[in-house]
Amino acid sequence: MQLRRWQQSCLEEAIDHFKTGDHQFGCLATPGAGKTVFAAVTVKTLFDLKMVDYVVCVAPSLSVKEGLKTTFEQVLSRPMDGMFNAAGVCLTYQSLAALDATLIVRLRQYRLAVVVDEIHHCGGLEKTHATAWASPLLALTQQSDKAYTLSLSGTPWRTDGLPVTTLQYDELLLPKMHYCYGLSEAITDGVCRTPIIMAVDNEQWTIREDKKENTTHGSLASLLQHDGLLYQMVLDNPHFVDHMLSLSVATLDKRRETWPDAGGLIIASSIAHAKHIQAVLIELTHETPLLITSEDPDSQVKLKTYKYTNQKWLIAVGMVTEGTDIPRLQVCCHLSRICTELHFRQVLGRVLRHRGKRDADSAVLIMPAQPDLLAYANRLKEDVPQAVIMAGVPEVLEPLTTSIETYNEQPFSVEAEAPNIPSEIALLATEQQDHASGCSLSDAISQRVLFLSAYGKYKEEVLRYY
Repeated sequence: MQLRRWQQSCLEEAIDHFKTGDHQFGCLATPGAGKTVFAAVTVKTLFDLKMVDYVVCVAPSLSVKEGLKTTFEQVLSRPMDGMFNAAGVCLTYQSLAALDATLIVRLRQYRLAVVVDEIHHCGGLEKTHATAWASPLLALTQQSDKAYTLSLSGTPWRTDGLPVTTLQYDELLLPKMHYCYGLSEAITDGVCRTPIIMAVDNEQWTIREDKKENTTHGSLASLLQHDGLLYQMVLDNPHFVDHMLSLSVATLDKRRETWPDAGGLIIASSIAHAKHIQAVLIELTHETPLLITSEDPDSQVKLKTYKYTNQKWLIAVGMVTEGTDIPRLQVCCHLSRICTELHFRQVLGRVLRHRGKRDADSAVLIMPAQPDLLAYANRLKEDVPQAVIMAGVPEVLEPLTTSIETYNEQPFSVEAEAPNIPSEIALLATEQQDHASGCSLSDAISQRVLFLSAYGKYKEEVLRYY
């Protein structure tokens, strides 16, 4: 198999590393760079050198697991179903956690190659402080002189502050990855597309509140500082959703003039949110987009079918945010309430996979101008952003790594598109916390009704990555 330059280089370093007697190798490669192929060829080399007897691959989801299984079977020319004469087995982290303890003990008797994809899902370096998915992994590999562990991730950090399982850290709490292949290198090599990020805002957000005067905000950053307002209210606002989807549809349609099979991905906040987005898209395009949710027992089959068809739009909540390989995706609309840096990079990675010389050299992420998301976009050139690793040190942003262009034209202005009565949404806020959001917004909410409207013109800032 013909390897990319970085894959060949990393392969050589990994084998040399294992030959020295060290049994753990960490590879950081930007999403879309081809970590799975690298891992499969590395394991094949270990088999050829008679260093391992069996391989266990672990992945965070069924779709990622199936991708691992397919690639490893092609490279190893042997089944990976865990049955007689198989080279090994592919499992999800959840399946690994469900294995009987006696089977773990038996596996430890063999010379194992353990490939852990998206290792950041496992937290804790010791069993006593490990997360549920990390515990069985540690039981399989810790203090074993027969297991060679290959840890893969494009985002080797966690949002809960725990150290990532199997990784080593330096004195600054930065993960010591043995090989790093960042987005800048991947773009230079033609492995990944250049991201173009379009941040969407409104010039006049208006809040109506019982027994209080209306409050007007000139930006989303200002709006989100209003006490009692949740980011989800912005994502639920019908007119804002219409604008985001109209912009996304226009962007994808323009690209399909050159690349007829180009696809678009929309990340929603919930299943109900995804169904609303699907209804709006049907009105805009007169076509039915594919909706992938955990409610659908055939979701994996539909996802695989979408990969090889010409269908335009795919809507998902959390099932396509990492590891899923659909290279024809070129446009992504971020309407998730999750605003962590890890999630942002994983979502962006879905549209960055490059297919070769005749493919698009860029991809577009359309997102609200939420302050955290903007900060993440400006840190894209940092393979491991210091802000997510440093513990107890105030965050200091580096100078912008993107150039910003503001369009003067407003093709989707409220005056041109909105009805006479502005779109509104009411939310009865209760004393609760939105733990799933991941946003750095105040979650302390008093009991009252807020109405959010978007009266002003929309504006799009284009952040180009260089």
